[in-house]
Formats: sequence, C-alpha cells, structure tokens
Amino acid sequence: MPETTLDMLHDAQGGRIQLKGALNLSTMMKIRRQLKQMPQLASIDVSELTALDTAGAMLLHQLARKKIAIEQMQPQHQRLYDLVSSAKRPKKETAARHSALVLPIIRLGRGTVSTVETLHELLVFLGQASVAMVKAFRHPRHLRFGEIVHHIEQIGINAIPIISLIAFLISVVLAYQSTEQLRPLGAQQFTINLITISVLREMGVLLTAIMVAGRSGSAFTAEIGVMKIREEVDALKSIGVDPFELLVVPRLIAIVIALPLLAFVSDIMGLLGGAVLTKVLIGISFETYINQVHTLAANGHALLVGLIKAPFMALIIGIVGCVEGLEVKGSAESLGL
Repeated sequence: MPETTLDMLHDAQGGRIQLKGALNLSTMMKIRRQLKQMPQLASIDVSELTALDTAGAMLLHQLARKKIAIEQMQPQHQRLYDLVSSAKRPKKETAARHSALVLPIIRLGRGTVSTVETLHELLVFLGQASVAMVKAFRHPRHLRFGEIVHHIEQIGINAIPIISLIAFLISVVLAYQSTEQLRPLGAQQFTINLITISVLREMGVLLTAIMVAGRSGSAFTAEIGVMKIREEVDALKSIGVDPFELLVVPRLIAIVIALPLLAFVSDIMGLLGGAVLTKVLIGISFETYINQVHTLAANGHALLVGLIKAPFMALIIGIVGCVEGLEVKGSAESLGL
C-alpha cells in the first residue's frame, strides 16, 4: 500500500494540499500531525488517494467543518464520505438544574416510578415461578430433590446456631425490661405472659425472617447474580434447561420448608431465655414457667398464629432474592446493588 504523502501547492487562493496514497486508520494520525503545522490551509486535493476508510473519511469531514475545501474526490470515496458526513452525532446531554422546591417532587416521582416498576417485576416473576412450581409438582421428575435438600441444609440447619443465639439474647433482654417495668406495680408474674405472647406471636418468627433474609436471601441474589455475570443462565437457556426449574423452584421450596422450622427453634430458644431470666430475677421455678407458657399457648393459639406467618415471609424473601439475582447486569457493582 503506497504511503500517504502531502504535496504543497500554491495558487492565488492561498495554501493548497494534495494527498497521495492511502488515508486510513494507520496513516490518519501522521497526516493529522502534519496538517496542524499548516494554519493557512484553504483546500485539499484528494484526487490521488488510492484508499480511504471510515477513519480517513471522518478526518476529511472534520476538516470540511473547519471551512477547508475538499476537492476532486473520486466517486468510490465520495460515497463513503457522504455516509460519514450524514451520520448523526449524539448530543451531549446537560443535566437540568432545578430549584430546591422542585427537587423533592422530582425525587418523589422517580421513587414512585421505580417502586411501580419493581412491583411489576415481582408480579411477573411470581407468575413465572408459580407456573414453574405447578409444572414441577404435576411432573415430579422436574423436581430436583438433591438441590432442595442442599438448600434446606444451607438455609435451615446451618442457620440454627445464629438463630438460637439471637432468639435467646433478645428474650433475655425482653424479660429483663418487662420485669423492671412491672416490678413497681407488683406484677412481675405477668412477665411470663409478655414473654410467651411476644415470642410466640411476633418476635420469634420476625427475628427468624430478618436473619434468613440477611443470610439466605442475599445468598440467593449472590449465587444467581454470579451465574448471570458468568453467562451461565444464558447457557442453561441455550441447552434447553429452564432457569426457573433449576435455580428458582428448589430455592423457593427449600426456604418455605426451612423458615417455619427455624421459627419453631427460635420460639423454643426465646422461651428458654425467658425462663432463665425469670428464674434469676423473680425466682419462678421452671415447672411453674412451663405450665404458665402451656396455658397461654393453648388458650390463645399463639404458636399457631406465629408459625402461620412463616411460609408467607419465606415466599417473599425467596422471591425478592431470586428476582434481584436475575436482575444483575454483568458487573460487580450491579451485583452489590
């Protein structure tokens, strides 16, 4: 390929350049540096060009925008030059400035739109997951029992130590604070009522759900998100495997099974913590404590009221964890978000 050269021509109209050879990506920078040394340039003769690519056509277009005439272009080069010249340049968007009174309204609007979009994604995901679960239960061969057992172990069995510790400590704090508030009234014996109803109805299942959300819900997002980054989800689709059947259904089934069991463990440890503290502070025997707890739990169905919430909490945690994992776009920052 001939080397591109510059020939200086002079006429009555001022500086005139003739380009010879190939004007392409490899020679463009050299020509650009030489042209910068010619401030009085008026026109460029390109009739002797042997080759022109997009980069060279872009350089000629930039020179033409500086009021430098491009003369005697060959027809095959003219078509590429016209195509480059007619291409639309992206406009630089300037951030609009708003007053301090308008900004809260804008943030509220954006937050509302984002919330509606998130709810729509969750509803769509719930529909897809429901279809996949119905298909799996209608055709048990689609159920991956190995994956379900593995996730039950990860969500449930491995979480028992931390769930037990948190439930025990929270119940100790609850029993201590209740005793201190009831002591001036001479009603310390009602501490058992407060502990039993609070732990069985609300605290046990709520603490368990929070711990599972932070521990297992985020794990769902991380595991599926890493698979998205590595394009393993796309690979599953390409070989005809439904990602919902492999990634979502086993996790949802496992968390719906594991969370109620963890909530029951949390209830037991919470009541144990209350028994220890009432024995130390009030002197109530364990036998009296157990009898009182049994009476309250049987009459008010407190245990059933608490445990019936667990599957719904588990379903919400599992759906949010899986849908956020599938929303990962391909970067570590997206995974963190």
